[in-house]
Amino acid sequence: MELFDNYAAILNEELVPAFGCTEPIAIAFCAARAKEVLGAIPDRVKIEVSGNIVKNVKSVIVPNTGGQKGIETAVAAGIIAGDASLGLEAISKVTDEQKKEIKAYREHTEIKVLPMANCDKLDIRITEYCGNDQAVVRI
Repeated sequence: MELFDNYAAILNEELVPAFGCTEPIAIAFCAARAKEVLGAIPDRVKIEVSGNIVKNVKSVIVPNTGGQKGIETAVAAGIIAGDASLGLEAISKVTDEQKKEIKAYREHTEIKVLPMANCDKLDIRITEYCGNDQAVVRI
């Protein structure tokens, strides 16, 4: 029984709930946190991701976006509607109005997606810019 209790304690400490497919949610969380650090809605974004992130996000629907897909959508969702304090549930409370704002932001804001070299299998680094200011967050 002690062994079981030890395993259960490790799982309770290490497992984190995620709202939907983990990779787009991680991107949204990263984007929300960078916006929080930046202190403004960014006017442009650069996101560098590992190959596994690209593979797992490029064609998947990002939760709470009205059926929108891809890395750019996950970034926009995190910026427009994300609450970084919710961690991997950062976009669990998106409103219908925010869904429209996410789409508009994605369509009218430069979100440059680049492959990350020399990285872990699951790696995300986002740089958000507002004028001359920038914030960088890496997960």
